[in-house]
Amino acid sequence: MTAALPLPTAELAGRILAPCRYADRLPAGRFTSRLGIARGTVRGLPELYLYLTPDESTLPAVSFERLADWIERVVADAELAAAARAATREAASYVDGCIAVHALVGARLAQARAVLGQTDADAEVRA
Repeated sequence: MTAALPLPTAELAGRILAPCRYADRLPAGRFTSRLGIARGTVRGLPELYLYLTPDESTLPAVSFERLADWIERVVADAELAAAARAATREAASYVDGCIAVHALVGARLAQARAVLGQTDADAEVRA
């Protein structure tokens, strides 16, 4: 993985932790071998983190290019978008790309919570 991301400003940390507007949702889905792709959307980085969490029975179905563009345009986090692009470009497989982006988003959420003085317990209450 690439070098650690610089700490976000308080303003960016707030955007990182907040849901986006309904119109700005990221199209995404879950792939299962029995049903194919169940379509859905993601409304923020905390939701994206949960969505990308590794699961033995399903696989996230998302365009990495669209995901990085969404992070850059909607969340306005150019550093995370660039890191996600690099991680998925360097990944040996789609699954490895999902795992890499999951780790990046998790690290960025932790940074944002630290900047805003939130604990993991605060995050669980909001989820």
